[in-house]
Amino acid sequence: MRLLLGILVPLAAALLQGTVAPLIAVGGARPSLPILVAASWSVAAGAREGVWWAFLGGLVSDLISGGPLGAFALASLPPVAAVGLHEAGPSRPTPVVAGAVLVGLAALAAGFIYIAILAVTGAAVSSVPLAAGTTAASAVYTGLLALAIYPVARLLRRVTEKQGALGVW
Repeated sequence: MRLLLGILVPLAAALLQGTVAPLIAVGGARPSLPILVAASWSVAAGAREGVWWAFLGGLVSDLISGGPLGAFALASLPPVAAVGLHEAGPSRPTPVVAGAVLVGLAALAAGFIYIAILAVTGAAVSSVPLAAGTTAASAVYTGLLALAIYPVARLLRRVTEKQGALGVW
């Protein structure tokens, strides 16, 4: 079940990033749906699984966006791994507000790393200060959405752990 989640959820988030995220933009800020789900899962289930979600979601996002292949995936890995390192276990889950803040910070860091990768690869960035401002606004948006998504990730972790313990996989 967890393997299926690890494929379907990041794939769906990447597809929604290319189709729905532009429609729900506020000003220039769009939520980063692949980071939202990967970082939420990383906080809920740990860095090992969250990094897989970030890699898959990032790679599919790169394929859809037409940007440098692997750039978003590469930018996503360190922040998603970092927010999942503190994972305290199922008995002491990270509080919802703290989890949402961690997700927002992961989105901010991934956005800045992505801008740096674009600059290094020579990809067009119209204005670095504008891109940085948009990245910050998008990170706040992503963090706010995590207030709803992170609790779902915690619930899914508990459900999939119970199934695994019962041999229902």
